[in-house]
Amino acid sequence: MSNQGTLAVNVGQNFWDDKQLAALKQLGLTDVPNAELGVFLHFCQRTGLDPFARQIYMIGRGGKYTIQSSIDGLRIVAQRSGNYGGQTMVEWCGSDGVWKDIWLEETPPVAARVGVYYKDSDKPTYASAKFASYNANSPIWKKMPDLMIAKCAEALALRKAFPQDLSGIYSSEEMQQAEITSTSVKPEKVALALVADTVEESVPLSEADIETVVKSLTNARGATDLKSVWNKWQKSLDEKITFDGESSTIRNVIVALNERLD
Repeated sequence: MSNQGTLAVNVGQNFWDDKQLAALKQLGLTDVPNAELGVFLHFCQRTGLDPFARQIYMIGRGGKYTIQSSIDGLRIVAQRSGNYGGQTMVEWCGSDGVWKDIWLEETPPVAARVGVYYKDSDKPTYASAKFASYNANSPIWKKMPDLMIAKCAEALALRKAFPQDLSGIYSSEEMQQAEITSTSVKPEKVALALVADTVEESVPLSEADIETVVKSLTNARGATDLKSVWNKWQKSLDEKITFDGESSTIRNVIVALNERLD
């Protein structure tokens, strides 16, 4: 493994030790089933990427977990394999289907493609990514649509060229299609407000409960998820939290998030 020190992940270890589990909790992996944590350990060992340096991470959405990495992390794995032979220039095309090696239009490209060379191969493994297949609502996608879709194409090509090393690992750019950025709630604000502003002693929230509420709200990715949070925490719907800069309640936050999703 590339990481060193007390948190170093060793190829031979069977599960996370206590210090590693505590660190993973600080990174947001709370209430994750041991089976999922075991899968995450396997991916860290297989790729040699450091979870504590944010080279690889696990994201939970609606009770399902995916393994993600930055595009740099995928490149690192390909290079460490010893079989990476570089890649082609990125190309973009518009609705006319003409491929260009630079995108100068004000409108986003329709697609991007990249080819990745396997060592000693004279033909690259190509992959194309269609802009319409991804969530382009986040600020970075609106600002740099050509760069973001190019990263998605590169991630696809790297997985095709190195399936043994990269299968099951997705880049953060690819997985933004599963995000609803307009409904994000900053976990630290929610946690601090819940701790400071608990108003009903009859239904106090423990530290574990606070973490669960924070995780439930921030990981909710649709109306169904939010309604599930509502049902689970209906006893404590009057607990005050900070949302959109104002003091609110869990009930009001869920209502507001639901309205944004409609």
